[in-house]
Amino acid sequence: MLVFASKLEPNDADLRRVIAGVSGISVQNYRFQSPAQYDLSELDSVNAQYRAAGWKQLMNKHHNNAGSGTTDLWVRLENNAISNVAILLARPNEVSFVAISGSISPADLSHLSGHFGIPTIEGGVVVPNPSTR
Repeated sequence: MLVFASKLEPNDADLRRVIAGVSGISVQNYRFQSPAQYDLSELDSVNAQYRAAGWKQLMNKHHNNAGSGTTDLWVRLENNAISNVAILLARPNEVSFVAISGSISPADLSHLSGHFGIPTIEGGVVVPNPSTR
């Protein structure tokens, strides 16, 4: 299905390259009629479960403009390579959870953003350069 989907964008070589390394994508969107109808402690619980399972959190961004919001980016490493990526996007009226399995870098997420039901990741994904620390 991913191969078929990549053919829908024949001129996007970066998208096709990223899809070639992906073995699965799961997207779950939860929408609410009014802001703050979900329990923030549930989002903290998701983060705690990833931490307990040995996943590494690369990003925890809190949005302050036009209401509350959070973007969490988690990766799972196998043999020092990323094997899975999870993204939690929480906005006032919506919570989205994206899980991607396969060989993918966090920088490649920008190519998947807006495709396959994955919400657009505002501001892109910024991965810190460890050599500048």
